[in-house]
Amino acid sequence: MDNYQQHDDKQMLNHDKSWFRFSLYMAFLLCLLPFLTFVFEDNLPWLTGVYPLTVAGLRGLLTAPLVHSDWVHLGGNVSALFILFIVIFNNYRPMALTVLVLSYVIPSAWLWLFARPAWHIGASGIVYALASFVFFTGVLLSQTRLVALSLFVVFMYGSIFWGIFPIDPEVSWEGHLSGFILGLVLAVYYRKDLRIMYPVKKYFEDETLDDDNNVEEDGDESQ
Repeated sequence: MDNYQQHDDKQMLNHDKSWFRFSLYMAFLLCLLPFLTFVFEDNLPWLTGVYPLTVAGLRGLLTAPLVHSDWVHLGGNVSALFILFIVIFNNYRPMALTVLVLSYVIPSAWLWLFARPAWHIGASGIVYALASFVFFTGVLLSQTRLVALSLFVVFMYGSIFWGIFPIDPEVSWEGHLSGFILGLVLAVYYRKDLRIMYPVKKYFEDETLDDDNNVEEDGDESQ
């Protein structure tokens, strides 16, 4: 029996390692895209941001997350995305692709509908959507692994949540807020699926010990 258990544990460990390597690979590829578009931006005139309620700004629904103002802007977003991509692919496998696609498109769409009349660029909306999604899944489900991921997001990116407020007029706080709201919506939507994926384990060791003690005491009295 122990041999079977060890075999199953080894298979699970190998599977987890393979999936983690896949997560690293996908994170690298996805982060390479905005880096390349920034380097070759001068040769890609079709790249543009989102300008609300204009036909010209509609193209930004697909291209705005690839456009960055400078290396600092790009580095901040790409470094955060690399880690969040790994977290999403490694821990939210069944819905990972859907969450990523929605996080790419929907914040930009909301920007086009509701943001200030200005050009909005950058992948910050995706960063906020993924960070919010991971954070709220831990809050809503209270499962050990998801709570740990939630605390990880707070530790790594807690300060970014100030970005959802209109503090700096030069920053697209609307994009940050759009991503934050989307992450919350996705966490609520997938909470049932995640409960199945990560059931909360219940332990009754103390009660069992108490029951055993009671049985022993009863046995002593009967003697």
